[in-house]
Amino acid sequence: MLIKKLFSMSIITVAFFSLSACSTADQSELGEISANPTPTERAMTEGAGDVGSFYADESSHPLQVGNQTYHFDFDKSFVRDEDKASLQVQANYLIEHPQAKILIAGNTDERGSREYNIGLGQRRALSVQQFLLERGVSKNQILTVSYGAEKPIAFGHSEADYARNRRADLQYQTPVITDKMSY
Repeated sequence: MLIKKLFSMSIITVAFFSLSACSTADQSELGEISANPTPTERAMTEGAGDVGSFYADESSHPLQVGNQTYHFDFDKSFVRDEDKASLQVQANYLIEHPQAKILIAGNTDERGSREYNIGLGQRRALSVQQFLLERGVSKNQILTVSYGAEKPIAFGHSEADYARNRRADLQYQTPVITDKMSY
């Protein structure tokens, strides 16, 4: 009986020390870690944002590289101040990775004619594109499209639903692998 207890205790002790050894790292293994990382450094070390995530406060964006949604005021197409930090992270990533491409899809709520909404959605997509171009992103990395009111994410008829649909979706595109062989 005593032997079983000692054996069990030794297994638990070994497991504890094994797990605690995994959680510690020597500073030399980690390299230099900045005490105050820049948004770009945070984006590069924290990884891409979860595309399917729902953020409790939709007006705030994680400062991570990844698909994002930027909202607009009624009948407006200018980038909001609260979106600029997130867009700057995307711009920095795109500049550092010239092979990366994005699609910016402009959307509107259901109010207005189809033609007007397509035009407003396009102005919203172009507004986000212009912000990125002004920060040095290559035009070859950006595609824009307007869906107008055709792709809502909220289907109600309240102001809150309309506000959720007034957006531009920035989506990173999967790289296309091409074979450069001649046929």
